[in-house]
Amino acid sequence: MVGHTQYLIQYFSRLFIISCPLAIVALFVSMTAPYTLAERVRTAKVGVSVAYGTTLFFSMVGGKFFEFLGITMGSFYITGGVILAMLGVSMLNSNDMDRDDDNNAGVKEVTKKNKADISVTPLGIPIICGPACITATIALQGEAEGFVQNIVGFVAITLVFGVLYLMLVSSAKGTKWLTPMVLKLSFKLSGLIIAALGVQMIFSGLRHGDLRALKPLRGCDANITGNTLCIREWRKNVEIKS
Repeated sequence: MVGHTQYLIQYFSRLFIISCPLAIVALFVSMTAPYTLAERVRTAKVGVSVAYGTTLFFSMVGGKFFEFLGITMGSFYITGGVILAMLGVSMLNSNDMDRDDDNNAGVKEVTKKNKADISVTPLGIPIICGPACITATIALQGEAEGFVQNIVGFVAITLVFGVLYLMLVSSAKGTKWLTPMVLKLSFKLSGLIIAALGVQMIFSGLRHGDLRALKPLRGCDANITGNTLCIREWRKNVEIKS
């Protein structure tokens, strides 16, 4: 049996590495480039809180929530990928940062109306708490041996998101040393990276879902959208084979 201290260290280190905190910080800095310091701190607080609550929820219910709704992890990956891809494209096409850069006027002129609230989506979900984080949490919590280690797992999750919050707040205060041109370039670059991450998540979702299960549909119409008869026939074939 793994000791509680060792389990805490393993849980924390695995979840912390999977969360990719440095990548999250880089995206956070570039995505909040038009924000004031107070707005960056608030965004970090809300985003981490949402991600923390979501992670705790799935650590308690495990994969039963997805099973109850009939949702596969593959579809969850694809949904998160679509959200990220749409956000990345909107950041690339955004003109909010393409204003006069003299004396930091470009950033200051971005009005509150033009600032999208990214704290819940996409920062909280799926950037901080994405499919990889949820899957890892479910797997790690499944390794717990007894009630005490379940509590230890919750402590590890709290520590991970506590450290991440401190990193985001520290980075928010450090952006004052960046010039408007650097902020604009990082904003556009982060949009490209986020769009690429979204596409990669879609591909991962397609790989995660067993596309070979669609073979029984070979005799049906190629366009299966809304083709309930075809889907029913496929389900019958699956039930017979199982």
